[in-house]
Amino acid sequence: MRFIGFYIFIFFICVSCQKETINPYDNPDLLPPLEDTTTYFSDSTNFAAIYKNVFMPHCANSGCHDGSFEPDFRTIESSYNTLVYQPVIKNNPDGNYQFRVKAGNIDESALYARLLSNSDGSATFDPNSQVMPLTADIVYDPNQEHIWHSEKEDHISNIKTWIEEGAKDMFGNPAVQPNSKPEMQGVVAFITGTSTALPRIGRGTIQVPAGTQSLDIWFSVTDDNLFPYNLTYNKVKFSKNLFQFHIHEEISLNVVNTPILEAGYYASNQVEYYHNITHDISDLVSGDEVFIKIYVKDDMNEITEIPNNGSSYQYIKHFTFEIL
Repeated sequence: MRFIGFYIFIFFICVSCQKETINPYDNPDLLPPLEDTTTYFSDSTNFAAIYKNVFMPHCANSGCHDGSFEPDFRTIESSYNTLVYQPVIKNNPDGNYQFRVKAGNIDESALYARLLSNSDGSATFDPNSQVMPLTADIVYDPNQEHIWHSEKEDHISNIKTWIEEGAKDMFGNPAVQPNSKPEMQGVVAFITGTSTALPRIGRGTIQVPAGTQSLDIWFSVTDDNLFPYNLTYNKVKFSKNLFQFHIHEEISLNVVNTPILEAGYYASNQVEYYHNITHDISDLVSGDEVFIKIYVKDDMNEITEIPNNGSSYQYIKHFTFEIL
């Protein structure tokens, strides 16, 4: 046993005395350079550069476009996706702008207009509004001490060029205008031959007096590219059971060129109604509730069902009437 222990001792001495291999990662030449000489944003009109130079430092501020409301400038992706071909929330009094950024057209891009000011410092977009970025507006920065004022000519010029050249994304892909499905704005019903809209419960069920023989029912539908009277297919279904529309036939809707103007889903809004049908309800009795669905088609999407099975209950109830 003593010999075995002796040999083990000698073995460990030999192993521990072997020359260590130099760690190649200790080579100082492999360390990162002290200065980064790479130019990452050589094209100041690329969206990545605009995000870095404008939206991130001047717009993504706490309580402003930091995700509190759109446009959302927290990331480059959210910035692009909430700007290009996205509808404006706050328009000017003349309603000149449909999109925050319309590719190829600065005159119809609200973003560009919000950056411009008149000689007196007021906003070109709307004299009663503020110039963006807000902290550089004349109200908050009357002496123009904000760094934006020393840079804005270049920034605004770069944004102008970016829009005019197609509002491409950070990878150089051209902007594509989305085509949303048609959407409902309201339903209104009249006893046939009358001009006073029937009341409803809030935004819900239309209340029809007992003994009514027929209704003139009008539908307000909007589309992002087509006028309502240019929508096609234009059908309607009625059902006493929300889940049995499949057993009922489709009936053609009438479409007029001159709409009627009535309250919409939001009662404070007056909307245009182009689609209508005169519907015989003489076989209904007190307590009957009828659900309605319409079917329209734009120039890009498949037939749109309004409301559909995924719509909110309040939305579905807006498309109902009940015999009192």
